[in-house]
Amino acid sequence: MKTAFIKLFVFSIVLFAVSCANDKLPTYKDVDRIYFKWAETLPTSADGAPQIKINLGYDIPMKDDSIINVKVNMMGRLSDIDRPVSVALIPTESSAILGEDIEILPSVIPANLDEGVVRIRLINSEKIATNTVMARIRLVPNDYFHVDFTQSLGSQGGRNALEYDIFFDAKTDMPNLWADPTVGVRLTAYFGKYSNAKLTLICEACGVTRDFFMYDPATEVALDVLNARIPMQVTYGMISQVNRYLNAYKLAHDGQPMLDEFGDEMKTGLPTIM
Repeated sequence: MKTAFIKLFVFSIVLFAVSCANDKLPTYKDVDRIYFKWAETLPTSADGAPQIKINLGYDIPMKDDSIINVKVNMMGRLSDIDRPVSVALIPTESSAILGEDIEILPSVIPANLDEGVVRIRLINSEKIATNTVMARIRLVPNDYFHVDFTQSLGSQGGRNALEYDIFFDAKTDMPNLWADPTVGVRLTAYFGKYSNAKLTLICEACGVTRDFFMYDPATEVALDVLNARIPMQVTYGMISQVNRYLNAYKLAHDGQPMLDEFGDEMKTGLPTIM
């Protein structure tokens, strides 16, 4: 009987020790995590990283001079202090060079908020006057945040929520598909008057690049390229996306429209298509 009592006592002590140890183990909700907010909404690259395209040849919304703000969300507990966010350029997956093409500026999740911004300076130079540069940045762990929240499941499926692609250039010439006399008339009827700001708007809203409006005159016919690349059903879908983008901008800016580099309101050729 005495032996059984001793065994029961020892077993109770072990259970108590294990319980105390478990109380000290970090749980999922005890660790704060960060991820790029736009992982669920922006167009993505082939491997699921959200992306944005910027032209530094003119001023557009979403950037102040050459500084862009990429939104970051925090999953966890609010803090009464500003907490730094750590970001790195992935040089092996980027054409941009740190210090030459981009600078990563100090960024934080502000006190008592669950979101902040990563501040990136895009450097305007002769290099990007004729070439598009891509910078792939990645959230990295620090003393305040974990970065193991790799997928964000939105309406379009899994996304890489820790990496973000920034394409930027300062090209100011009209893409040659739009410059073609016949095709240009149709594109203007679809998307409205051409401007550099309009082109970047289309790219951002529709997830395409400037090359989408380029062709090789030596081997291709402009009209054939347009018909193959933008058939009628695709055309209306792209116009709808651009119109929704412009309407969302107006709602977010007290009814003020998005302007192009000439100060004119940007509209498509068919503004009622939603």
